[in-house]
Amino acid sequence: MSVHLMLLLFFLLLRSAALTGSERVSEEHQLVEEGCVSGRRTGRLYCRVGIGFHLQIHPDGKVNGSHEPNWLSVLELFAVSQGVIGIRGVFSNRFLAMNKRGRLHATESFTDDCKFRERFQENSYNTYASVIHKNHRTGREWFVALNKRGKAKMGSSPRVKSQHMSTHFLPRMNLHDKSEQGFTITDKEKEKQPPPHPSKPSIPKTTINTGKRNRPVVKYWPKFRFG
Repeated sequence: MSVHLMLLLFFLLLRSAALTGSERVSEEHQLVEEGCVSGRRTGRLYCRVGIGFHLQIHPDGKVNGSHEPNWLSVLELFAVSQGVIGIRGVFSNRFLAMNKRGRLHATESFTDDCKFRERFQENSYNTYASVIHKNHRTGREWFVALNKRGKAKMGSSPRVKSQHMSTHFLPRMNLHDKSEQGFTITDKEKEKQPPPHPSKPSIPKTTINTGKRNRPVVKYWPKFRFG
């Protein structure tokens, strides 16, 4: 490691230690706005409760779910620290937050209420628990959740647990690169047929109904885990 890099790291450590609480939050919000926070992912969070809903953030601060994907459901997930992320609505430009009562809302500024702990579940879904808000008597965490009608649930509700499907979200990232992630299986017999010679006229083929179904072209989309 070079001497200049060591001096720079030492200066940043001293500056971070000298910051007050409000200054630290302000600087963190500035990093988010300037795009200096690493681990950014853009996509949607799909909750499998009910008929299935995509988490969406409105410009007026409302948070709920929509069955059909739209612009309000396009979210940006960015890493704040190890295992802790922030969630921002791309269209609304607001951050997902949870208040001290466990209610979900969206705010313009990034604060400690906007920090969520992302955990992977055995069923390939993720859960998002508030970092600072929880039941201080029992230690039970408060999770981001939607009910079967697509409304945001109170994280402080006793029914909102990590085992319930209302707290399970599937990140659907790389929305525009879906065509590059799949592969196609076609009929091998059609691939073996040589192309027609340019000098010979093409003769229409007679189709004989043998009672067998034609083999369709099947596309497979592998399942990825993002996190």
